[in-house]
Amino acid sequence: MRYLFLSVCFLWVCFSAFADKADEELFRLKVADAERCGWDTLPAFRHRCRVEQGKALRKLMLDGKRADSLHSALCRESVERYSARGWVKLEEIFVPLPQYADRREIEQARRRMDSVYVSLQRGDSFEAYVVNKEASARWRPKVALLDEFTRCLDTMRAGAYSKPFFSPMGVHIIKLVDERLAIDFQEDFPYLKCYVDRLGKRNPILDKELYAHWCNGEESDSLIAHCVADVKNHLLAEWWDVRHPLSDKVDEKELERYFNANKQAYAWEFPHYKGAVVFCQDKKTASRIRKRLKKVPVSRMADVFRGWQRENPDVDAMIQVGLFKIGSNPYVDKLAFKCGELPRNVRYPYVFVIGKRLKKGPESYTDVYRLVEKDFRSALKQKLLDELKGRLETQAVL
Repeated sequence: MRYLFLSVCFLWVCFSAFADKADEELFRLKVADAERCGWDTLPAFRHRCRVEQGKALRKLMLDGKRADSLHSALCRESVERYSARGWVKLEEIFVPLPQYADRREIEQARRRMDSVYVSLQRGDSFEAYVVNKEASARWRPKVALLDEFTRCLDTMRAGAYSKPFFSPMGVHIIKLVDERLAIDFQEDFPYLKCYVDRLGKRNPILDKELYAHWCNGEESDSLIAHCVADVKNHLLAEWWDVRHPLSDKVDEKELERYFNANKQAYAWEFPHYKGAVVFCQDKKTASRIRKRLKKVPVSRMADVFRGWQRENPDVDAMIQVGLFKIGSNPYVDKLAFKCGELPRNVRYPYVFVIGKRLKKGPESYTDVYRLVEKDFRSALKQKLLDELKGRLETQAVL
């Protein structure tokens, strides 16, 4: 048994390695075919590639392990600094004004906001006038707000809105959504992360040496070169997949044809029993259930049994439906294969099986559906590999 187990493990490892190698080869061929088509020179691809390469390089150059500790430290610092006056969530209606606005521009902005204020008093929704809805979901420390804002907030309750007021930026009407003395780390984290991202080369978790290589155009650095090439290749493979889509769903008729053509590959060494094991309390109940399940396809046995149970709610019985290999179920072993001992079951003293023995192999692809589907997909992958190889070889000759 030990040697059998080790043999199975060895075969599984070999198959996994072969599958991985096939996937790698298919990936390389997709990239090569995409380059043959010139997709890597398209403006849309080049723009997307630069964006994704930037994200990947950023992740490469920033130390993720130190990032969490940095964010935690900044959070503690911000809480200590800002919690003296508390935090607020605001909704804002805003008309911007230039730094040197003339009297006419100021008057137009004032009249516009006065009109909005009158509409709000008549019952119009505040949210209908809010342009930046994302900002309204953000907690802001009071100490970081303009004095014009804090003077209004000092006399406002949650849910109330202010009269129009001027600030150096323009004319505002604000609504106090919520107010707290402090906020937790999870709520503060997205804004601290944005703050750290904007630090650029002053970021304390930045790999300065790698960043200097990149700034100097030294893409020959192995880490940078590998990162840039990896992103480009994966994007090319994605573009190839989009233009040569393979359906996630497998045609059942195709599976059946594949199974019938390769039926010998699914022959098994040990016999199986296809059917059901029914547990009852007496022979009379067993006879009634057997009569109901007679000539019923195995795929429908469970549904038919549940229907019988609904008609006979006072009867206690249970069913197990499936494909049972010899040695996997003691009831099937004894009643179908005439080997082993029948277990003693106090609750269900009467047990019977209904179905048929399959000695050589499955009679339908549904008996080994997952295995057939897996093999079918592998065959499709191999076909695709062969087509790509032929296409690229032909191109090389030309």
